[in-house]
Amino acid sequence: MSSLSIEQSNVIYRSSKKQMQGICNLPRDIKFDILSRLLVKDLCKFRCVSKHWCNLISNPTFLDFYHERSRDNPQILMMNDSKNDENEQQLIHLTSMDLDGKVGNELMKSIYGEYIDMLPYGHGLICLFYENHFYLYNPATQEFVSLVEGSLSPCNDHGAGFGYVMSTKEYKVVHMFTQSESSTGFNIGCEILTLSNGDEASSRPWRVIDQCCPYVVTGCALLVNNVFYWTRADKHGNSLDYDLILALDLEEENFRTIHLPNPRSYDEENYMFLVELRGFLCLVDNFAIPPMMNIWMLKDANNITWVKEYSIRFDILDGFDDVYTIVTPLLYHNEEIVVDSDQDSLHYYNFEKESFRRGKRLNMQWDTNQTWERPLRKTRLSLYTESFFSLGSR
Repeated sequence: MSSLSIEQSNVIYRSSKKQMQGICNLPRDIKFDILSRLLVKDLCKFRCVSKHWCNLISNPTFLDFYHERSRDNPQILMMNDSKNDENEQQLIHLTSMDLDGKVGNELMKSIYGEYIDMLPYGHGLICLFYENHFYLYNPATQEFVSLVEGSLSPCNDHGAGFGYVMSTKEYKVVHMFTQSESSTGFNIGCEILTLSNGDEASSRPWRVIDQCCPYVVTGCALLVNNVFYWTRADKHGNSLDYDLILALDLEEENFRTIHLPNPRSYDEENYMFLVELRGFLCLVDNFAIPPMMNIWMLKDANNITWVKEYSIRFDILDGFDDVYTIVTPLLYHNEEIVVDSDQDSLHYYNFEKESFRRGKRLNMQWDTNQTWERPLRKTRLSLYTESFFSLGSR
């Protein structure tokens, strides 16, 4: 292709400059509306165009507006990993894309850990962890940092959680650890790492809160309205108590327990876990027989008022297998619930039609070396929203 002449280049420059001047002359609210529909990686490029664009895109009011609007445009993060037995490292491959499967960014990273978990949240940053090792990743800006290691614990199957506190504009990582152990049970400590925009995340310290955790918890916590929740609590090493949810209030930094809704299933074949939908804490109760899902919503956290908001049949879900399939609600979006059913695509449940539709096929990886009758999916995924939040690594 022949290069442009100087005259042609000048014509293009003058035309582009006129277009930019035209946009610059628009009211600020309209400019905010236009820019908020773009991806973060594109807006970061536009910051370099001129001082005006840099100031506009860096405006705190615009950043808050962008953060709110991005919730209406969820993205998918897929994670695949492969173990290096020689140095206890995992090579992780992170791929971000929109709900239609259009790939945005990709990152390959080698990190320590035998098995890497993704903490559930879904807004802005992604938190990965293994035991007391934590990593934060912003798919939109491609920042990836290792946090200061949490406290060591002889019992590594303790709970961790991650989320964003809207009122303070901070991210919180919470980590339970064993302070001591005796014949009567465990003394469980709780530490929190707080991160503000622009902080050097890799050097932020952990802070142990005053109150000890009254229960041994396992699994990942869910943050809803400034409160972390765990489903399974084991009181000082005793048998699991499925009647209770353990809650940690971040403002008061104290623990309390919440009783689960009743009636619900008690069959050992059923599977219960917590999700956040429409800004409420929800308990998902998956029935094996008959195959269906009840979703209980905590409408009033102070008075512990549970309402059975949804019931969804699984026998109408394409590809559902009552032995291998675990259905996880991810998001309430455009009057539909987006669910992950361990298949090669997401599904969308429409309440008016009482039916599922299959989303675009995603590039999933499958474990073909195991002995199950059907291959299990290796790819793990999470939904997230675009964010300018800086981890202070650049």
